[in-house]
Amino acid sequence: FTVSDLMRMEKIVLEKVCWKVKATTAFQFLQLCYSLIQENLPFERRNDLNFERLEAQLKACHCRIIFSKAKPSVLALSIIALEIQALEYVELTEGIKCIQKHSKINGRDLTFWQELVSKCLTEYSSNKCSKSNVQKLKWIVSGRTAQQLRHSYYRITHLPTIPETAS
Repeated sequence: FTVSDLMRMEKIVLEKVCWKVKATTAFQFLQLCYSLIQENLPFERRNDLNFERLEAQLKACHCRIIFSKAKPSVLALSIIALEIQALEYVELTEGIKCIQKHSKINGRDLTFWQELVSKCLTEYSSNKCSKSNVQKLKWIVSGRTAQQLRHSYYRITHLPTIPETAS
C-alpha cells in the first residue's frame, strides 16, 4: 500500500468507530495541572516541583498496561498529587482538590490510581528495574515476513555515513 492508501483507510476506520483523533493525553493534562499548581506556589518554591521528574513518572506509568485503563486526567492528577505529598506541600492540597472538583474526578478513582502509581514508581525505582538484562532481544516473525524482509534488504540503497565532527 502507499502512504495515502493507509491514511485513507485510517480515516475510514476512525469515522466508522466515531473516534476522536485529537483526544487530550495524560501529558497534556500533566502540563495543565502543573501550570495551575505552579501559579499557586510561592516564587522561592517554584523550582521544587520539577516538571521533568513528573514527565518521567508519567512515562514510567505508561510502561505498564494497567495505566492504559486510566483516564488521562486522573493519571496526571494522581502523579502530581503524589509528588506534592512527597514534597509535603500541605498548602497545595486544596489546589489538588479544586482541580479534582473542576475535572469531575471521583475521590475513590483518584485514590485508587494514586495507589497504583505509587506502587509502580516504587517498583520502577527499585534495584530490580535497574539490572540490565544480558539476553538479547529477538524479533520473531513469520516465514513469509522473513522472506519479504530478506528480499527488500537488497533493494534498500545504503546512505553514506555522515561524519560526527563539528563544523
